[in-house]
This record gives sequence, structure tokens and C-alpha cells, in this order.
Amino acid sequence: MDSLHLPAFQYQRPGTLREALELLSISKGPAFPLAGGTDLLVQLRSRPFAPECLFVDLGNLTELRGVQLENNNLQIGALATHAQLAASPLIQAEAPLLAWACARVGTPQTRTRGTLGGNVVHASPAADTIPPLLVHEAILVICSPQAKRRSALDRFLLGPYRTTKRDDEVLVAFSLPRLTNQPPAGCYRYGYQRLIRRQAVGIARIIVAAALRLQGHTISEARLACGAVTPVACRLGGVEEWLRGKEAILPVFQEAGERASREAFARIGPRWSTPYKQPVLASLVRRALQQAGDS
Repeated sequence: MDSLHLPAFQYQRPGTLREALELLSISKGPAFPLAGGTDLLVQLRSRPFAPECLFVDLGNLTELRGVQLENNNLQIGALATHAQLAASPLIQAEAPLLAWACARVGTPQTRTRGTLGGNVVHASPAADTIPPLLVHEAILVICSPQAKRRSALDRFLLGPYRTTKRDDEVLVAFSLPRLTNQPPAGCYRYGYQRLIRRQAVGIARIIVAAALRLQGHTISEARLACGAVTPVACRLGGVEEWLRGKEAILPVFQEAGERASREAFARIGPRWSTPYKQPVLASLVRRALQQAGDS
């Protein structure tokens, strides 16, 4: 391919969600919803697209950018950018894990253009936002020309770069059940750890997101997710169950890290990177839990 030219393709910029869905459904060739487009140029240069391919730019759909509390759920439009979410006082207060993750995505330019919906639909195993969304048990709202459906995030992700989204569907919103911090149930506290090969603008090698609900010094609930380790980011249910009722102290967090590492790698079996990643994952889980316990 000529490095100075991009392949030909079809492009539409609808003004409403209904119009976007109609364009996707009637396209004669493959059709792709376009959000921030931060991966588009790379894809255009690295894979062939037929001239009949249609990119439906969702940029005019401002109704998909909002962030609000509604019926005790945090509602986030799929077109909300990483920069918007990282700076949002509501996200910082209600879903700090997501705010921290969005603040670490790519470069400032990428965070300004890239969207939460695009990050999730792209379904990279190293997506920074997916482990926090798993911890918050996010529900995805997905529309087609015929209907609207809801899907838990863990059911939406099928594998690396694979989801249940159909070609005529658009991810429009995320619904995160609000984690209340009222006694006597206890308060939630959070930890987020990420390993990259360099200090900035790197793809995560390991991601850990944790939430602990504490009653005094006792863990009444634990939520723990990892990314960039398994083919699909996942919750570590065995460790979550083991942590319940334990005291929030360093030896417990160290043991949880070892258990988390064994649980994660039992899912994928030994790989060439296992001797390196296994102890590092254990350390990052310990750090995330300690961060949560000390916050």
C-alpha cells in the first residue's frame, strides 16, 4: 500500500442514533460504527478494506456523551471520552477506578479523542478501562434497528478483539450500579495498579483493579479483576471469596496476591511469559489491595 494514501471506503456522519442504525443495517458491504477513531488509521494501514466498506461516524450523537446518576445507577454514554471521564467529579466520586484508568490511556491526544465505548468494543486484552468496569459490574446498553438489549460486560467479551456485538448494533451506554458507602454495610475503597514497559504511552502488560468493602478492619466484600494476563480480562472470584471475612492487613494481601496469580494462570496454562508474569501479577494484586486498604 502506498504510504501516502489510504484505501477507498464509504463514510457517513449521521445526525441521530436512529439514522446511524439504519445506515448500518442497509449497508451493502461491511459497516463499522466509528467513535473516536483512534485505532482507525492503524487498521486502515494494516488490513485491507474493500471500497464498499462503510464507516458510520457517531461523532454528532451528543446524546451518547453524558454522565449522570439515574435511579441509583451511574449512567455513562458510550461516546464519553477518556479525558472527560478522568476529569469528571462524578466519575471520580462514584467510580474512581474508572477515572484512574481513563487518565492512563495512551497520550493526551488519544484520551481527548478516544471513547469508553470504543475502548470496550475494540476488546483488546490490555484495555485499561475493562478491569475497572468489571469491578463495577457494568451493564452495557446496545441498540439495533429492531431493539435495545442489555448485557453484562463479562458476557459481552468473547475473546481478544471479539464481542457479541452484531454488525447492525451500536453500544450506546454503560450502567454501573452505584456502590453505596453507608454504614453498617461498610465503605468501599479502591486500588488500581498497572505495569507498562516504559513510564508513559505504553500498552499495559498487566492491569489490576480492586475494590474492598471494609467494616472496621474486616473485609466484608472484595472485587478483583485483572487484564492483559488472560485472553479476556476477568474477575478472580476464588480470591474474592477467600478475602471475605479476612482482616485488611499486609499478610492477607500477600497471600491474596499469590492466590490471584495461581487462579489467573490456571485459566490459560503455562506460557513463555509465565515465569515472569506470575510473580509480577502477585505483586500488583498485593499492591492494589494494600492501596485499597490504606485509602
